[in-house]
Amino acid sequence: MKNFLSFSMLTLLTLCFFKMSLKATDLVVAAGGAGGTYASIGAALTAASPGDRIIVYPQAGGASYSEGTLNITKSIQILSANEGAYYSVDGTINISPTTAGSSITIIGMKLFTGNILSTLTAPVGNRCVVNLLNDSLAQGYISINHDNYNVTAAANYIDGGLIFKFGKAIGNICNAGISVNHDASVNNPTDTTMIIGNRITVYSGTSTYGCINWSSSAQYFSIQNNFCLLTYPANGYGIGVYVTNSKNNASGVNTVFNNTVHKPAYTMYSAYTFSTSANAMTEIQNNLAIGTTSYYSYYTSGGTFSVHYNFSNNPNNLGFTNDGTNITATNTTLNSVGLNTNALSNTINGGNPDSAYADINLTRNDVGCYGGSFTQDNFFPFTANDWARVILVTAPRRILVNGTINVKALGFDK
Repeated sequence: MKNFLSFSMLTLLTLCFFKMSLKATDLVVAAGGAGGTYASIGAALTAASPGDRIIVYPQAGGASYSEGTLNITKSIQILSANEGAYYSVDGTINISPTTAGSSITIIGMKLFTGNILSTLTAPVGNRCVVNLLNDSLAQGYISINHDNYNVTAAANYIDGGLIFKFGKAIGNICNAGISVNHDASVNNPTDTTMIIGNRITVYSGTSTYGCINWSSSAQYFSIQNNFCLLTYPANGYGIGVYVTNSKNNASGVNTVFNNTVHKPAYTMYSAYTFSTSANAMTEIQNNLAIGTTSYYSYYTSGGTFSVHYNFSNNPNNLGFTNDGTNITATNTTLNSVGLNTNALSNTINGGNPDSAYADINLTRNDVGCYGGSFTQDNFFPFTANDWARVILVTAPRRILVNGTINVKALGFDK
Protein backbone atom coordinates (compact mmCIF):
# COMPACT_ATOMS: atom_id res chain seq x y z
CA MET A 1 0.00 0.00 0.00
CA LYS A 2 2.83 2.37 0.79
CA ASN A 3 4.43 1.88 -2.63
CA PHE A 4 1.10 2.34 -4.43
CA LEU A 5 0.35 5.55 -2.56
CA SER A 6 3.79 6.96 -3.35
CA PHE A 7 3.42 6.04 -7.04
CA SER A 8 -0.03 7.60 -7.23
CA MET A 9 1.13 10.90 -5.75
CA LEU A 10 4.21 10.97 -7.97
CA THR A 11 2.12 10.26 -11.07
CA LEU A 12 -0.28 13.06 -10.18
CA LEU A 13 2.59 15.50 -9.67
CA THR A 14 4.17 14.44 -12.94
CA LEU A 15 0.95 14.95 -14.84
CA CYS A 16 0.38 18.36 -13.30
CA PHE A 17 3.82 19.66 -14.23
CA PHE A 18 3.68 18.03 -17.66
CA LYS A 19 0.46 19.85 -18.48
CA MET A 20 1.97 23.11 -17.30
CA SER A 21 4.97 22.66 -19.60
CA LEU A 22 3.08 21.88 -22.81
CA LYS A 23 2.88 25.52 -23.81
CA ALA A 24 6.47 26.29 -22.84
CA THR A 25 9.54 26.33 -25.06
CA ASP A 26 12.67 24.37 -24.21
CA LEU A 27 15.93 26.24 -24.79
CA VAL A 28 18.95 23.94 -24.74
CA VAL A 29 22.42 24.90 -23.49
CA ALA A 30 25.49 22.86 -24.39
CA ALA A 31 29.27 23.38 -24.43
CA GLY A 32 30.27 25.72 -27.25
CA GLY A 33 26.69 25.97 -28.53
CA ALA A 34 27.04 22.58 -30.23
CA GLY A 35 24.32 21.64 -32.68
CA GLY A 36 22.62 25.03 -32.65
CA THR A 37 22.17 25.15 -28.87
CA TYR A 38 22.97 28.11 -26.67
CA ALA A 39 26.57 28.34 -25.47
CA SER A 40 25.66 29.86 -22.11
CA ILE A 41 22.79 29.94 -19.66
CA GLY A 42 22.85 33.73 -19.83
CA ALA A 43 22.21 33.71 -23.58
CA ALA A 44 19.34 31.27 -23.19
CA LEU A 45 17.91 33.34 -20.35
CA THR A 46 17.93 36.46 -22.50
CA ALA A 47 16.12 34.65 -25.32
CA ALA A 48 13.59 32.92 -23.08
CA SER A 49 9.99 34.00 -22.60
CA PRO A 50 8.20 33.71 -19.23
CA GLY A 51 7.32 30.09 -18.58
CA ASP A 52 10.07 28.59 -20.74
CA ARG A 53 12.53 25.93 -19.64
CA ILE A 54 16.29 26.10 -20.02
CA ILE A 55 17.75 22.60 -20.31
CA VAL A 56 21.48 22.53 -19.54
CA TYR A 57 23.84 19.74 -20.58
CA PRO A 58 26.69 19.10 -18.13
CA GLN A 59 30.08 19.71 -19.71
CA ALA A 60 32.73 17.03 -20.01
CA GLY A 61 34.82 16.52 -16.90
CA GLY A 62 32.49 18.68 -14.83
CA ALA A 63 33.71 21.88 -16.51
CA SER A 64 31.67 24.91 -15.57
CA TYR A 65 29.73 27.47 -17.57
CA SER A 66 31.30 30.84 -16.76
CA GLU A 67 28.24 33.05 -16.39
CA GLY A 68 29.28 36.04 -14.29
CA THR A 69 25.95 37.30 -12.93
CA LEU A 70 22.63 35.85 -14.07
CA ASN A 71 19.68 38.17 -13.46
CA ILE A 72 16.42 36.23 -13.40
CA THR A 73 13.47 38.59 -13.85
CA LYS A 74 10.79 36.25 -15.23
CA SER A 75 9.22 32.85 -14.67
CA ILE A 76 11.76 30.26 -15.77
CA GLN A 77 13.00 26.74 -15.09
CA ILE A 78 16.71 25.93 -15.31
CA LEU A 79 17.16 22.16 -15.30
CA SER A 80 19.81 19.55 -15.90
CA ALA A 81 19.48 17.73 -19.23
CA ASN A 82 20.84 14.53 -17.67
CA GLU A 83 18.77 13.07 -14.88
CA GLY A 84 20.80 12.96 -11.67
CA ALA A 85 23.78 14.87 -13.08
CA TYR A 86 24.87 18.37 -12.04
CA TYR A 87 25.66 21.08 -14.55
CA SER A 88 28.41 23.31 -13.18
CA VAL A 89 28.34 27.11 -13.10
CA ASP A 90 30.70 29.88 -12.06
CA GLY A 91 28.67 32.95 -11.19
CA THR A 92 25.99 34.51 -9.03
CA ILE A 93 22.23 34.10 -9.44
CA ASN A 94 20.26 37.31 -8.81
CA ILE A 95 16.51 36.77 -8.48
CA SER A 96 14.67 40.00 -9.25
CA PRO A 97 11.18 39.29 -10.64
CA THR A 98 9.31 42.07 -12.42
CA THR A 99 5.89 40.40 -12.29
CA ALA A 100 3.91 39.30 -9.23
CA GLY A 101 3.50 35.55 -8.96
CA SER A 102 6.57 34.69 -11.02
CA SER A 103 7.86 31.14 -10.60
CA ILE A 104 11.59 30.39 -10.72
CA THR A 105 12.94 26.84 -10.46
CA ILE A 106 16.59 25.77 -10.46
CA ILE A 107 17.39 22.06 -10.32
CA GLY A 108 20.75 20.31 -10.52
CA MET A 109 23.01 23.38 -10.56
CA LYS A 110 26.45 23.01 -9.01
CA LEU A 111 27.53 26.56 -8.27
CA PHE A 112 31.30 26.57 -7.85
CA THR A 113 31.47 30.28 -7.00
CA GLY A 114 28.83 32.84 -6.15
CA ASN A 115 25.49 32.80 -4.37
CA ILE A 116 21.77 32.56 -5.07
CA LEU A 117 20.02 35.63 -3.73
CA SER A 118 17.10 37.99 -4.16
CA THR A 119 18.05 41.58 -4.91
CA LEU A 120 14.65 43.19 -4.30
CA THR A 121 11.24 42.62 -2.76
CA ALA A 122 8.92 40.72 -5.11
CA PRO A 123 6.13 42.81 -6.67
CA VAL A 124 2.92 43.24 -4.67
CA GLY A 125 0.40 40.50 -5.40
CA ASN A 126 0.81 36.75 -5.43
CA ARG A 127 4.10 35.60 -3.97
CA CYS A 128 7.02 34.90 -6.26
CA VAL A 129 7.75 31.17 -6.04
CA VAL A 130 11.41 30.12 -5.84
CA ASN A 131 12.21 26.40 -5.99
CA LEU A 132 15.83 25.42 -5.36
CA LEU A 133 16.11 21.66 -5.54
CA ASN A 134 19.10 19.32 -5.66
CA ASP A 135 21.54 22.18 -6.10
CA SER A 136 25.07 22.48 -4.71
CA LEU A 137 26.69 25.74 -3.60
CA ALA A 138 30.33 24.85 -3.06
CA GLN A 139 31.31 28.20 -1.53
CA GLY A 140 28.16 30.30 -1.50
CA TYR A 141 24.90 30.86 0.32
CA ILE A 142 21.21 31.18 -0.47
CA SER A 143 19.61 34.44 0.67
CA ILE A 144 16.02 35.17 -0.36
CA ASN A 145 15.85 37.81 2.34
CA HIS A 146 13.08 39.97 0.89
CA ASP A 147 9.30 40.06 1.25
CA ASN A 148 6.70 38.32 -0.89
CA TYR A 149 8.64 35.18 -1.82
CA ASN A 150 7.62 31.59 -1.24
CA VAL A 151 10.88 29.63 -1.10
CA THR A 152 11.29 25.88 -1.25
CA ALA A 153 14.90 24.83 -0.69
CA ALA A 154 15.22 21.06 -0.64
CA ALA A 155 18.04 18.50 -0.88
CA ASN A 156 20.69 21.15 -1.49
CA TYR A 157 24.31 21.33 -0.34
CA ILE A 158 24.78 24.92 0.88
CA ASP A 159 28.22 25.86 2.15
CA GLY A 160 27.25 29.34 3.36
CA GLY A 161 23.85 28.66 4.85
CA LEU A 162 20.29 29.67 4.04
CA ILE A 163 18.32 32.85 4.80
CA PHE A 164 14.67 33.25 3.82
CA LYS A 165 11.38 34.63 5.11
CA PHE A 166 8.62 32.26 4.06
CA GLY A 167 8.42 28.74 2.69
CA LYS A 168 10.19 25.48 3.41
CA ALA A 169 13.74 24.25 4.06
CA ILE A 170 13.69 20.47 3.66
CA GLY A 171 16.55 17.98 3.87
CA ASN A 172 19.45 20.33 3.11
CA ILE A 173 23.10 20.04 4.17
CA CYS A 174 24.28 23.43 5.42
CA ASN A 175 27.69 24.49 6.68
CA ALA A 176 26.18 27.60 8.25
CA GLY A 177 22.88 28.39 9.91
CA ILE A 178 19.34 28.43 8.55
CA SER A 179 17.72 31.77 9.42
CA VAL A 180 14.13 32.94 9.00
CA ASN A 181 13.53 36.69 9.18
CA HIS A 182 10.29 38.66 9.41
CA ASP A 183 8.17 38.84 6.26
CA ALA A 184 5.90 41.87 5.98
CA SER A 185 3.93 40.46 3.03
CA VAL A 186 0.16 40.32 3.40
CA ASN A 187 -0.06 36.91 1.70
CA ASN A 188 -0.47 33.71 3.75
CA PRO A 189 -0.55 35.41 7.17
CA THR A 190 -1.58 32.24 9.04
CA ASP A 191 0.60 29.72 7.22
CA THR A 192 3.47 27.72 8.73
CA THR A 193 7.09 27.93 7.66
CA MET A 194 8.76 24.51 7.77
CA ILE A 195 12.36 23.69 8.66
CA ILE A 196 12.48 19.91 8.48
CA GLY A 197 15.12 17.21 8.15
CA ASN A 198 18.19 19.41 7.64
CA ARG A 199 21.79 18.70 8.65
CA ILE A 200 23.38 21.91 9.84
CA THR A 201 26.97 22.42 10.97
CA VAL A 202 27.88 25.77 12.52
CA TYR A 203 31.38 27.00 13.34
CA SER A 204 30.64 30.25 15.14
CA GLY A 205 32.42 32.03 17.96
CA THR A 206 29.31 33.85 19.14
CA SER A 207 26.52 33.15 21.58
CA THR A 208 23.90 34.95 19.46
CA TYR A 209 23.89 32.76 16.36
CA GLY A 210 22.42 29.30 16.10
CA CYS A 211 22.12 26.43 13.69
CA ILE A 212 18.46 27.44 13.31
CA ASN A 213 17.57 31.09 13.91
CA TRP A 214 13.94 32.24 13.97
CA SER A 215 13.12 35.95 14.31
CA SER A 216 9.81 36.23 12.42
CA SER A 217 6.44 37.24 13.83
CA ALA A 218 4.70 36.72 10.48
CA GLN A 219 4.04 32.95 10.43
CA TYR A 220 4.02 29.95 12.69
CA PHE A 221 7.07 27.68 12.67
CA SER A 222 7.50 23.93 12.40
CA ILE A 223 11.05 22.87 13.28
CA GLN A 224 11.38 19.10 13.08
CA ASN A 225 14.02 16.38 12.76
CA ASN A 226 17.00 18.67 12.19
CA PHE A 227 20.53 17.72 13.24
CA CYS A 228 22.47 20.69 14.60
CA LEU A 229 26.21 20.21 15.04
CA LEU A 230 28.22 22.93 16.82
CA THR A 231 31.96 22.81 16.14
CA TYR A 232 33.56 26.02 17.42
CA PRO A 233 36.62 24.88 19.45
CA ALA A 234 36.01 26.85 22.62
CA ASN A 235 33.70 26.68 25.61
CA GLY A 236 30.49 28.67 25.82
CA TYR A 237 29.81 29.24 22.14
CA GLY A 238 27.03 28.05 19.90
CA ILE A 239 23.26 27.60 20.04
CA GLY A 240 21.24 24.85 18.43
CA VAL A 241 17.69 26.18 17.94
CA TYR A 242 17.35 29.90 18.70
CA VAL A 243 13.89 31.51 18.60
CA THR A 244 13.79 35.23 19.41
CA ASN A 245 10.30 36.15 18.16
CA SER A 246 7.04 34.53 17.13
CA LYS A 247 3.58 35.18 15.80
CA ASN A 248 1.56 36.72 18.63
CA ASN A 249 -1.54 34.65 18.07
CA ALA A 250 -2.91 31.57 19.80
CA SER A 251 -5.05 30.38 16.88
CA GLY A 252 -2.12 28.32 15.58
CA VAL A 253 0.63 26.28 17.21
CA ASN A 254 4.41 26.32 16.76
CA THR A 255 6.01 22.87 16.80
CA VAL A 256 9.55 21.79 17.69
CA PHE A 257 9.74 18.00 17.44
CA ASN A 258 12.56 15.45 17.26
CA ASN A 259 15.55 17.72 16.73
CA THR A 260 19.09 16.90 17.86
CA VAL A 261 21.70 19.43 19.02
CA HIS A 262 25.26 18.23 19.57
CA LYS A 263 28.55 19.84 20.53
CA PRO A 264 31.12 17.08 20.91
CA ALA A 265 34.22 18.49 22.58
CA TYR A 266 33.42 21.83 24.25
CA THR A 267 30.52 23.39 26.10
CA MET A 268 27.81 25.10 24.08
CA TYR A 269 26.05 28.28 25.13
CA SER A 270 22.56 26.81 24.83
CA ALA A 271 20.95 23.91 23.03
CA TYR A 272 17.37 25.24 22.68
CA THR A 273 16.35 28.81 23.49
CA PHE A 274 12.82 30.10 22.93
CA SER A 275 11.63 33.67 23.57
CA THR A 276 8.17 33.93 22.04
CA SER A 277 5.35 36.46 22.09
CA ALA A 278 2.87 36.47 24.95
CA ASN A 279 0.02 34.78 23.07
CA ALA A 280 2.14 32.21 21.24
CA MET A 281 1.56 28.49 21.74
CA THR A 282 4.60 26.24 21.24
CA GLU A 283 4.91 22.48 21.56
CA ILE A 284 8.43 21.20 22.29
CA GLN A 285 8.65 17.42 22.29
CA ASN A 286 11.05 14.53 21.68
CA ASN A 287 14.14 16.71 21.23
CA LEU A 288 17.68 15.76 22.19
CA ALA A 289 20.64 17.81 23.44
CA ILE A 290 24.06 16.15 23.75
CA GLY A 291 26.84 18.29 25.18
CA THR A 292 27.48 20.35 28.27
CA THR A 293 25.90 23.81 28.23
CA SER A 294 27.16 26.97 29.89
CA TYR A 295 23.62 28.35 29.93
CA TYR A 296 20.60 26.02 29.55
CA SER A 297 19.76 22.90 27.61
CA TYR A 298 16.13 24.04 27.24
CA TYR A 299 15.05 27.62 27.97
CA THR A 300 11.56 29.04 27.44
CA SER A 301 10.09 32.49 28.01
CA GLY A 302 7.20 34.63 26.83
CA GLY A 303 4.34 32.50 25.58
CA THR A 304 2.73 29.20 26.55
CA PHE A 305 4.83 26.07 26.13
CA SER A 306 4.03 22.36 26.15
CA VAL A 307 7.38 20.70 26.96
CA HIS A 308 7.47 16.89 27.09
CA TYR A 309 9.85 13.98 26.48
CA ASN A 310 12.93 16.09 25.78
CA PHE A 311 16.29 14.54 26.67
CA SER A 312 19.72 15.97 27.46
CA ASN A 313 22.86 15.01 29.32
CA ASN A 314 22.78 18.29 31.24
CA PRO A 315 20.37 19.17 34.09
CA ASN A 316 20.11 22.90 33.38
CA ASN A 317 16.63 23.91 32.17
CA LEU A 318 14.60 27.06 32.85
CA GLY A 319 11.18 28.54 32.14
CA PHE A 320 8.94 25.47 32.43
CA THR A 321 7.97 22.91 35.03
CA ASN A 322 9.25 19.44 34.26
CA ASP A 323 6.34 17.00 34.34
CA GLY A 324 8.77 14.12 34.77
CA THR A 325 8.97 13.23 31.10
CA ASN A 326 11.93 15.50 30.36
CA ILE A 327 15.09 13.52 31.05
CA THR A 328 18.31 15.28 32.08
CA ALA A 329 20.61 12.24 32.14
CA THR A 330 20.75 10.38 28.84
CA ASN A 331 23.34 7.76 27.97
CA THR A 332 23.20 8.58 24.25
CA THR A 333 26.28 8.78 22.04
CA LEU A 334 26.15 10.21 18.53
CA ASN A 335 28.13 9.83 15.34
CA SER A 336 28.97 12.63 12.91
CA VAL A 337 25.47 12.72 11.39
CA GLY A 338 23.57 12.56 14.66
CA LEU A 339 22.77 8.85 14.64
CA ASN A 340 22.63 7.18 18.04
CA THR A 341 25.46 4.66 18.40
CA ASN A 342 24.45 3.25 21.80
CA ALA A 343 21.94 0.43 21.44
CA LEU A 344 21.11 0.79 25.15
CA SER A 345 20.32 4.51 24.97
CA ASN A 346 17.26 5.57 26.94
CA THR A 347 16.20 7.73 23.98
CA ILE A 348 15.23 4.60 22.04
CA ASN A 349 11.45 4.33 22.43
CA GLY A 350 11.80 7.18 24.92
CA GLY A 351 9.65 9.78 23.17
CA ASN A 352 5.97 10.56 23.49
CA PRO A 353 4.15 7.18 23.61
CA ASP A 354 1.11 8.54 21.79
CA SER A 355 0.83 6.71 18.46
CA ALA A 356 0.59 10.07 16.71
CA TYR A 357 4.35 10.47 17.27
CA ALA A 358 5.32 6.90 16.30
CA ASP A 359 8.41 6.12 14.26
CA ILE A 360 7.99 5.02 10.66
CA ASN A 361 8.22 1.37 11.79
CA LEU A 362 5.20 2.09 14.05
CA THR A 363 7.17 1.68 17.29
CA ARG A 364 7.24 4.33 20.02
CA ASN A 365 9.00 7.56 19.12
CA ASP A 366 12.80 7.59 19.34
CA VAL A 367 13.95 10.91 20.78
CA GLY A 368 16.10 12.97 18.41
CA CYS A 369 16.33 13.61 14.69
CA TYR A 370 15.89 9.97 13.63
CA GLY A 371 12.57 9.56 15.41
CA GLY A 372 9.03 10.18 14.24
CA SER A 373 7.56 10.28 10.76
CA PHE A 374 9.98 12.94 9.49
CA THR A 375 13.09 10.94 10.43
CA GLN A 376 16.31 11.97 8.74
CA ASP A 377 16.27 8.56 7.07
CA ASN A 378 13.62 10.04 4.77
CA PHE A 379 16.03 12.67 3.41
CA PHE A 380 19.55 11.21 3.56
CA PRO A 381 21.74 10.25 1.99
CA PHE A 382 21.03 12.21 -1.17
CA THR A 383 23.28 11.55 -4.11
CA ALA A 384 23.31 12.73 -7.70
CA ASN A 385 21.75 9.53 -9.02
CA ASP A 386 18.68 9.43 -6.78
CA TRP A 387 17.32 12.96 -6.64
CA ALA A 388 13.91 12.92 -5.05
CA ARG A 389 10.91 13.98 -7.09
CA VAL A 390 8.65 13.95 -4.03
CA ILE A 391 10.25 16.20 -1.43
CA LEU A 392 7.83 16.02 1.48
CA VAL A 393 4.68 14.08 2.31
CA THR A 394 2.39 15.16 5.12
CA ALA A 395 -0.52 13.09 6.43
CA PRO A 396 -2.66 13.03 9.58
CA ARG A 397 -0.85 11.80 12.66
CA ARG A 398 -3.97 9.88 13.64
CA ILE A 399 -6.63 8.36 11.38
CA LEU A 400 -10.11 7.81 12.80
CA VAL A 401 -12.40 5.01 11.66
CA ASN A 402 -14.52 6.22 8.72
CA GLY A 403 -12.56 9.46 8.73
CA THR A 404 -11.09 11.25 5.74
CA ILE A 405 -7.38 10.87 5.00
CA ASN A 406 -5.87 14.04 3.57
CA VAL A 407 -2.37 13.42 2.20
CA LYS A 408 -0.32 16.27 0.75
CA ALA A 409 2.82 15.82 -1.30
CA LEU A 410 5.34 18.44 -2.33
CA GLY A 411 7.35 17.55 -5.40
CA PHE A 412 8.61 18.36 -8.85
CA ASP A 413 9.21 16.33 -11.97
CA LYS A 414 10.45 17.94 -15.16
